Amino acid sequence: MSVKDIIILACEFTENQSLGQALENNSVLDEEQSEICDSLVKCFNLVNNEVASEYVPIVKWQRVSTTNFKVEYSSLSSKVLHIISVRDSLGRKVKFKAYDSYLMAFANTVDIIYQAEPAELAIDSEFYSTLPNRIYAYGIAREYYFQQTLFDEADIWEERFKNTLSIMARKRSETHIPKRRWL
Repeated sequence: MSVKDIIILACEFTENQSLGQALENNSVLDEEQSEICDSLVKCFNLVNNEVASEYVPIVKWQRVSTTNFKVEYSSLSSKVLHIISVRDSLGRKVKFKAYDSYLMAFANTVDIIYQAEPAELAIDSEFYSTLPNRIYAYGIAREYYFQQTLFDEADIWEERFKNTLSIMARKRSETHIPKRRWL
């Protein structure tokens, strides 16, 4: 999935069709278009962060060696939002204590499973998501209109964003009960 494709879709929602066409045609942006584009990319990063922290978490697994039973979060590949579990090299649960900048775990090597914060992305970045582009574009439109202090328009896009996310969450949590026979 491309950030640029999502920004182009968001340009339709935010009435910036000329910017969307310029991005689609890989044209050089003028100063005003460049400012709007930078603003939309910032909006995308806000939305991506919200989606990853509240709706579709980014879960990472990493094996790390401890130093005096301590693992610095800065040694992990991504910024940690929440530690899900810590296991030793044999897969057994390890008791741990999470602090602001490090984790204490009583094993020499640990497998840390954690919820990660997404990296800041630029307009030419690619990323993976199970959600459709349209949801991100709704969120970008919401953030853009909030920045422009157009709260009525922002509320419209907020409602679309939240409703679509709740529908997607319901689809994921559907359970199928097997047929039962009468006795």
